[in-house]
Amino acid sequence: MQVLSRDDAPAPLLDTARQLASQLTGQQLLLTTDRTAPFAQVTLFLPFIGPDGEQTASVHIESRRGRKGLLDADNCRLWFDLQMKALGQIMVDVQVANKKVLLKIYSENELAGAFLESRQDEVEAALDSAGYRLLALHAEPLFKAVEEDGANDLTMSQAYAPSSYRGVDYRV
Repeated sequence: MQVLSRDDAPAPLLDTARQLASQLTGQQLLLTTDRTAPFAQVTLFLPFIGPDGEQTASVHIESRRGRKGLLDADNCRLWFDLQMKALGQIMVDVQVANKKVLLKIYSENELAGAFLESRQDEVEAALDSAGYRLLALHAEPLFKAVEEDGANDLTMSQAYAPSSYRGVDYRV
């Protein structure tokens, strides 16, 4: 908003700032939900656009609502979906209960997961400074091979397809 109010800002920067402000305003309008509901589910698409023009980051939030209808940061679940140029796709599952945090990192690149796991002390220190306590940090591959009887010949779409149905739904 400060960039938009400046007269000496370059035109491309003003255009980008207008797009960013429009996107954030649109997301705020979408977030207006029933404040009396005990739980909230929110999805934020962060305006990070990759070189191919695709959205590169989103955050999904599930949380209880506090007394005033605000999201409860002490008891929530966050799901970060990040498309990183060097590290590939990374998904971070953050579960918070009474300011105790469980982190699971799913990465396309096994080295990225191992690197992030090796930084557990730094993550723990950062969470401590914010008033949270890290209980566990685990990294796993994003896509696990589907194995059936020792064979890896199933494709991902076949692995999630429902089994063929046999039987009856109604008996007379």
